[in-house]
Amino acid sequence: MSVLTCKVTSIEKLNNSLYRVFLKPAEKVTYKAGQYLSVLMGEKDKRHFSIANAPLSECIELHIGATPENTYAMQVIEKMQNEGVVDVEIGLGEAFLREKSTRPIILMAGGTGFSYVKSLLEQIVILKLTNPVYLYWGVKEYAHFYFDEQASQWAKQHNNVHFHPVVEQPEVDWQGHQGYVHQAVLNDFSELNAFDIYIVGRFEMAKIAREDFIKQGAQKDHIYGDAFAFI
Repeated sequence: MSVLTCKVTSIEKLNNSLYRVFLKPAEKVTYKAGQYLSVLMGEKDKRHFSIANAPLSECIELHIGATPENTYAMQVIEKMQNEGVVDVEIGLGEAFLREKSTRPIILMAGGTGFSYVKSLLEQIVILKLTNPVYLYWGVKEYAHFYFDEQASQWAKQHNNVHFHPVVEQPEVDWQGHQGYVHQAVLNDFSELNAFDIYIVGRFEMAKIAREDFIKQGAQKDHIYGDAFAFI
């Protein structure tokens, strides 16, 4: 895997713990929707982040959740802010969009994992795929949604896209799905055999979701997530 230098073109703070970053590679890069990159912090120190945009853009978009307590991510933000450039490896991971599949699609994300499904959704829209797409995005509190307007807009503009926000600890007036995001999927679909399922989130969540989805008929070979390479 070759190393590329990227200029940090912008860092925008979306809320108290989330940064939206745009990088411009020094040369043209190729990757697949749903892949991730590694920021090289040292010879053996690589920090992994999902690429948040489809491959057609000249820039690379990242959504990085970072707080002083989360040094894994915060040190990357500080490096970007202080140096203005980073070295990266791009096009990593096997959980990329299966563009030729005609199966209906479930995209399931927890928290800032939305960046991963955003890349997939953008590519689905660009390619004008007609597969039914069901996006489930789970957060702890409603305030943690940071791109829900865009997700709702995709659903309004494309008849095959359906957006289901899920709040683990909802306020009293919340009318949508509540609880764990993978449970919302299980509640909505009694049989998962027909689906391509893309999962992103904490490793323990991904593990439990895959196990429960398989019990409900999902085919293991059609469940995609980079977490499964580590668990």
